[in-house]
Amino acid sequence: MAALLSVSNLTIAFGGTPVVEDMSFTLDPGEVLGIVGESGSGKSMTALALLRLIPPPGRVTHGRIEFDGIDVLAQPEAAMQDLRGRAMSMIFQEPMTSLNPVFTIGEQIEETLRVHERLDRAATRRRAVELLELVEIPAAARRLGDYPHQLSGGMRQRVMIAIALACRPKVLIADEPTTALDVTIQAQILDLLRGLRKELGMAVILITHDLGVVAEFADRVMVMYAGRVVENAPAAALFATPRHPYAEGLLASIPRLDGPIQRLNAITGMVPSPHAMPPGCRFAPRCPHARDACAERIPATTDLGGGRSVACIRETGYRQTEAVS
Repeated sequence: MAALLSVSNLTIAFGGTPVVEDMSFTLDPGEVLGIVGESGSGKSMTALALLRLIPPPGRVTHGRIEFDGIDVLAQPEAAMQDLRGRAMSMIFQEPMTSLNPVFTIGEQIEETLRVHERLDRAATRRRAVELLELVEIPAAARRLGDYPHQLSGGMRQRVMIAIALACRPKVLIADEPTTALDVTIQAQILDLLRGLRKELGMAVILITHDLGVVAEFADRVMVMYAGRVVENAPAAALFATPRHPYAEGLLASIPRLDGPIQRLNAITGMVPSPHAMPPGCRFAPRCPHARDACAERIPATTDLGGGRSVACIRETGYRQTEAVS
């Protein structure tokens, strides 16, 4: 089966400073890909690049993005305006700032339908009500006249999902869709996305800090650190046996409910600034397994088989060095 979305050697820079480097991944039809990592890892910037929405002066300096046989980076802006929202849609991080406060919910949903579906007024209104019902907002017809501030955080998030799904996209990019929501509403939003994915057959890119959400929802996980992919694996394999020290650290920091109460593990230090990247492996200054060789070069990505890969010298250099000695 051919990949629906293919990203090859993508590099994004602001001025002369890369914020995402040499990123490659694929997304199959109907697949859920979770992208995880600390703030500053390049997750959201990658998502914006897929839709060519990187804010200036940022730009893609290298690589290729191919969606459903289309070279995204080569398309004129008019073609991208047609693709955004219709074939690829995005749920942005904060619905209160993403929704326009001076327009009603109905007006914002209907705008997407008018632009892409070219429906008449009555049909647009009916479809907007159907979308609110699809995302389980009660009294949908009445809610069309509400403004964003009149809705709860969970309902605003549902409206964002309704807008993103208006044209039944093939790929839905969900950037922190459960951030700032309480656990009950988080569960409802995830159940909603799970059901819509099954009903519409769409692929999903889920960007989040919450590894519990990823474990529950994703088929495959891509771990990012300081603008680079450090591990890519099926979700079950990653949670069972993480191979990159950063992935190990992330999983070790999750509190457990099936054992004695213990102090949480923490990864020491901070994600480096794009303007002051360390030499060699970017995680080396925080890595408990780091050796002198880690500072010499950025580790190559090693294919481990079974659909997983990792960029760590432990999988190549250490093994070779120990074999010689």
